[in-house]
Amino acid sequence: MSVYTIGTYDFTSSSSMDSYGYLYDVTFDPSSPAKNLLTSDDDSAGNGQFRISRSLLPGRRYVLVVTTDTIGVTGSFWITAVGPASVGLTSITLSSE
Repeated sequence: MSVYTIGTYDFTSSSSMDSYGYLYDVTFDPSSPAKNLLTSDDDSAGNGQFRISRSLLPGRRYVLVVTTDTIGVTGSFWITAVGPASVGLTSITLSSE
């Protein structure tokens, strides 16, 4: 994802699943999940949903990883992004197989 204006952005999940959110700086490496991790959240939005609030810089790439607390649980989810300007989001799906 990328932002176009410096400021604090809030990312909130909405789903029937218990979701976790992880925000990474530049890249995400599944074999080293602590590398480049800026912040993470489990249930701050209530009802098993995450809320991440972070100051972000334009011209920098960020990766928002969304997962569940139970292996094998899949389903639909939505992410709401709120901040001082629009956010460019691109969906990437990684398989655990």
